[in-house]
Amino acid sequence: MVLYDFLAPAYDPVLKPIYAPFRRRAFEALNLAPGSSVLDLACGTGQNFSYLRVEMEGHGKIVGVDISKGMLKKAEKAAQRQGRVQVWLLKMDAAQLTPPLLEQTIGQAKVDAVVCTYGFTAMKNWEEAFHRSFELLKPGGPYFIHDIHAKKRTPHVKAFEIATQVDLTRKSWEPLQARCPDFHFEYLDPSMHLFAGRLFVARGIKPTSAPAR
Repeated sequence: MVLYDFLAPAYDPVLKPIYAPFRRRAFEALNLAPGSSVLDLACGTGQNFSYLRVEMEGHGKIVGVDISKGMLKKAEKAAQRQGRVQVWLLKMDAAQLTPPLLEQTIGQAKVDAVVCTYGFTAMKNWEEAFHRSFELLKPGGPYFIHDIHAKKRTPHVKAFEIATQVDLTRKSWEPLQARCPDFHFEYLDPSMHLFAGRLFVARGIKPTSAPAR
């Protein structure tokens, strides 16, 4: 995505301090086991990597997927700081993910967890990206979404959407809720005035026998 290639150099210096308290709180709900494998959708500059490393207790696998070359260039530097955690980066549309591609990348066709932070609001084919990535999740594993939602398209929301090329009205947690009986959702208040919408965390555990799409 051209916009995020352009924004990549300033993305961390400007936005990382703003999002960090909310991102840290959101990841407290993930509960990864040590040595887990994680698919990080729309990984951007790799801001999730350090949180995942902590959850993994210092060792595991991360597959970061992003469509922006500029963001992934920054993510490469973040990957180098993760110690024993192995990090693979894939430049691609998350809606094109497949089990063979994942197996070719890390030697396994499914992962222990999937995370997507501030990603589904920006993806063109976000619903397909969700379903593709959900199929890559092992039964019993957590699927984690941290993003922004606005109930109404106010002038503030419209301005934010135009500037960042996102859709804040998407209820991106609903496909996850539909497929996971074990589902939790919460808003992280107060955040509405800062981000135009309300930050939220949604977490679902993939059932042993997943419902059909």
